[in-house]
Amino acid sequence: MMVVDLHVHTTASSDGDYTPREIVEMAVKKKIRVMAITDHDSVAAVEAGIRWGVAYNVEVIPGCELFTQYQGRFLHILGYYIDPRDPDLVELCERSAADSVKRIDLQIKALREGGFYLEKEKVLEQCQRSSPLYSNYVQAIFEDARNSNNPVVREYQQKDMGVIQFCRKFMCMGKEFYIPQFIPEAEEVLNIIRKSGGISVLAHPGVNLKKEENFIIDDLVRLGLAGLEVYTSHHQLEDEKFYADYCKEHQLIYTSGSDFHGSFKPKVKLGEIKNNSLQVVEMLKKAVREEGGKQK
Repeated sequence: MMVVDLHVHTTASSDGDYTPREIVEMAVKKKIRVMAITDHDSVAAVEAGIRWGVAYNVEVIPGCELFTQYQGRFLHILGYYIDPRDPDLVELCERSAADSVKRIDLQIKALREGGFYLEKEKVLEQCQRSSPLYSNYVQAIFEDARNSNNPVVREYQQKDMGVIQFCRKFMCMGKEFYIPQFIPEAEEVLNIIRKSGGISVLAHPGVNLKKEENFIIDDLVRLGLAGLEVYTSHHQLEDEKFYADYCKEHQLIYTSGSDFHGSFKPKVKLGEIKNNSLQVVEMLKKAVREEGGKQK
């Protein structure tokens, strides 16, 4: 079985540890033959990843993971086989980055007023190569010794993937320390991915949606969503079965991706994900060819 990983982050994501070259070199050691670079609201590492992939004989799929919203739900949409130079896609990523930088002082103020110590320079240290995400603020809080006796900090430091859980509990859309931000509508994101030549897949749906919210996926499919990330480090067995059945019933693509970052998610290993065979890649390629035929 050929090893495939369709959800991988580099240093172009502010919570990613490894450069495109380092990621490809790791893929070689793991015997990964096909991988997708899918950074948060960024295509900055895609072309370098492809070049290093050619050098090391690893097929690197150009991709991205775009933050979006639909009916008040915060979602992540993966774009595969996108054109990293597409002007609309590049502009969308630039708008997201500019907004992230614009919100830094407001976000720090909200967290300080909530009783947490953190310094701006420490937040920026977490994301030297890109704009900050929620996780960068939380990491700065966790690493500040002045928070060591804060019961909330202690609680989340002890949790599995505590940084992520803190973000979801306190900082995401509608939560206590949420700062209004630029989050494009799903229809716009799906259209931009399609225009750039790509195929759209909803990342880890079990994280952002409840099982009874299938109507959201139904709507997204009507808007152009092609598949679901069924096999991911975020899903349990019941999630995998639920979304695999959904894909089968609605004739959607299923994908498998680890969501590898590095130290941010220390238990998530590159390439270690279920059903990561070449068949998944072939389904994506077929969808790209069919979509291209429709546009002619």
